[in-house]
Amino acid sequence: MELKGQISEIIYQNEVNSYTIAEFETDESLETIVGYLPFINKGDSLKLVGNFVNHPDYGKQFKIQTFEKIMPETLEALEKYLAGGIIKGVGPATAKRIVDNFKEETIAVFKFEPYKLANVKGITKERAIEIANEFNEKWELWQIVGFLERFRNSKSKQQKSI
Repeated sequence: MELKGQISEIIYQNEVNSYTIAEFETDESLETIVGYLPFINKGDSLKLVGNFVNHPDYGKQFKIQTFEKIMPETLEALEKYLAGGIIKGVGPATAKRIVDNFKEETIAVFKFEPYKLANVKGITKERAIEIANEFNEKWELWQIVGFLERFRNSKSKQQKSI
C-alpha cells in the first residue's frame, strides 16, 4: 500500500538508527507512521510504501517498508516544508514571505535564481545565497538517500526471491 503526504509532527526519532514515529498528513487523514526514516524533518513530503498494522498498545499504525522524499506539491506544503526548520534562520514567517513572493516559482528560485531571495523582507543578498545553498545541499542529499533506499529495497526483494 502507498501513502503520500507530509510529516506533520515527529513523535520520536532514534538518533542512532533513525527509527521514527511520526504523524503523517495525507489528503484524506492523519496517520501514525513507524519505520526507519533517516534525514526526515517536520514538513517533509514523502511517498511511503508499507502496510497498516495494529500495535497492541498504540493501535493502528502504518509500518514503512520503503520511502521516497518528494517535492511538496502545494504552496501550503512547500511553506510547511520551509518553515519546518530544515534551513537555518528560515522559520514560519520567512517561509511564508518566500512562498507568498514567488508562489509556484519558489523552488526554481532556490535552484536557479537564488539572488532573487534578497527581494524578500529580512533577507540580505549574502543570506539569500546561503539559504539557497542549504536548500539545494539538503535536496541533493535526499536524492542520494532516495537512490540508496530504492537500491536497498530492490536488493532485499532479490534476496527474498532466491
